[in-house]
Amino acid sequence: MSFAMLRIISFFSLLHLCLSTPPRGYLELRLKSAFPLNATVEIADDIYFPTNKRVWNVPLVPDEVKVLSNIPVQFHRPGIVLVNSGPLEKFGLDFETIRSERWNTQTMTIMPERIHLPFTGFRIDFMCFRNWHGPYCDKFCNENNAALINRRCTHNGTLGCPYNFRGPNCKKPITDCHCENDGFCVSEFKNPTDSVDKLICECPVGFEGDRCEKEQYEYAMPLSVDMHGNKRSEKKWMLLKQFFARSMVANELYDNSF
Repeated sequence: MSFAMLRIISFFSLLHLCLSTPPRGYLELRLKSAFPLNATVEIADDIYFPTNKRVWNVPLVPDEVKVLSNIPVQFHRPGIVLVNSGPLEKFGLDFETIRSERWNTQTMTIMPERIHLPFTGFRIDFMCFRNWHGPYCDKFCNENNAALINRRCTHNGTLGCPYNFRGPNCKKPITDCHCENDGFCVSEFKNPTDSVDKLICECPVGFEGDRCEKEQYEYAMPLSVDMHGNKRSEKKWMLLKQFFARSMVANELYDNSF
């Protein structure tokens, strides 16, 4: 076998390993409706050429929150979530679609302040599986092992003292650190064997920087909403137009602390 052929085989072996990396984070979707709906949810990797499509039937009961959780997703890649309401005949609605696109999946929350009926609540959270940390869930730190030596895992995947403490024995209170935008000041040991720590800011979703002073670039497109009805029926089409005109309501799952 030639050297060139070996290089080609090695390249494709490495490519396979990269593409088959198990997901280290997951998606959680919350939906709420004022009406009984037989909704469907489709989640896929990529946007223009979707792959790894997964579909769920999601029956909604009025005023109850339905949660889809622990859905594995690949971080650092584009993806799409498509929600289909199903029919609501009394308003001439065949179906409504909510489309959420993101081109660089990382830990984030997608929740508009207002949403179109028949939905009254919509929220997507992207989070890391246990022991994985960082915006792309690519930093490993075993939380149980850290707790055994009176340490915790930071968002960098490094070890630090329990919250509110610092120092080689984690007995000194943190008093001289300031983070912006509700960031939280914690200690960090750059290496597991270090006895000297430093203070860092762990930022909430949407902010970054040494002091959480920078608003994070928006990696998700605004939600697009489309309502579909029967144009051939003048009565149904008029019902749908009237429904659409008054369909914008406050998102009951919006959290203004973000």
